[in-house]
Amino acid sequence: FDLRPFVRRDSTFSLLTTLFVCLALCVASLLLSSDVNRLVLYPVEKMVAKVDTIRSNPLMAMKMADDQFKEEEIKKDRESRHENSTLQMFIGMLPFRARESSADELMETVILEKTIIKLGSLLALGFGEAGA
Repeated sequence: FDLRPFVRRDSTFSLLTTLFVCLALCVASLLLSSDVNRLVLYPVEKMVAKVDTIRSNPLMAMKMADDQFKEEEIKKDRESRHENSTLQMFIGMLPFRARESSADELMETVILEKTIIKLGSLLALGFGEAGA
């Protein structure tokens, strides 16, 4: 009753299972951290930078609001051109097409950014040059 070959094979499979689990956990952690960075960390850093800019010069809030308005108008124009193309009309008819969602517009961080800019521009309007 020599069980050494069976134990050796069993230990090899256990080692391979452990390595697979470690690899799967590493890949999952990398994917999760990239999503967290994209969805939470970078927008919060942008908000902090905007607050610092408004704190140092409240009149910059007006320029930031104008720039944001221009970007939104350009984005709307591009989307309207993109939707009107003939190819997009045919792709829109396909039942298996991927749904495009405007995730930026629904994110709370984007709403907070816009609120910060609006509050800064209201401060600049209210206090004017004396506030700056």
